[in-house]
Amino acid sequence: MRSNTRAFEAIVDNLARIEGMRRSAMLEAFATLEQHDPELADIVVTHVGDRRRAAGWMCSTQRLLEGRTAYEALAEEDVDCVWDLLTGAPSRGIPA
Repeated sequence: MRSNTRAFEAIVDNLARIEGMRRSAMLEAFATLEQHDPELADIVVTHVGDRRRAAGWMCSTQRLLEGRTAYEALAEEDVDCVWDLLTGAPSRGIPA
C-alpha cells in the first residue's frame, strides 16, 4: 500500500510542478503582450478584472474566436477579432 501512496505523491508533485510552469508561462506571455501591444493588454485587464485573470483569459479558447485562444488569433494576425471580442463588436463571420 505504501508504494501506491508514493506513486500518487509523485503524481501530485509532478502535476503541481507542471501547473506552476503553466502559470509562469502564462504570466511571461502576458508580459510579452504588454510589451508589444500595451493598449490591448490594458483592455484585457479591464475586461476580466486583473492581470492574473487576463493572462489566463488570453490562453483560454474562445468560442467567438472559433475555438482559438487570443494568442492564436494574434499569431494569425487576426487582432481585429480579439478587439471585437473584448469590445462586444460583431466579428467578421460571427453573428452578434
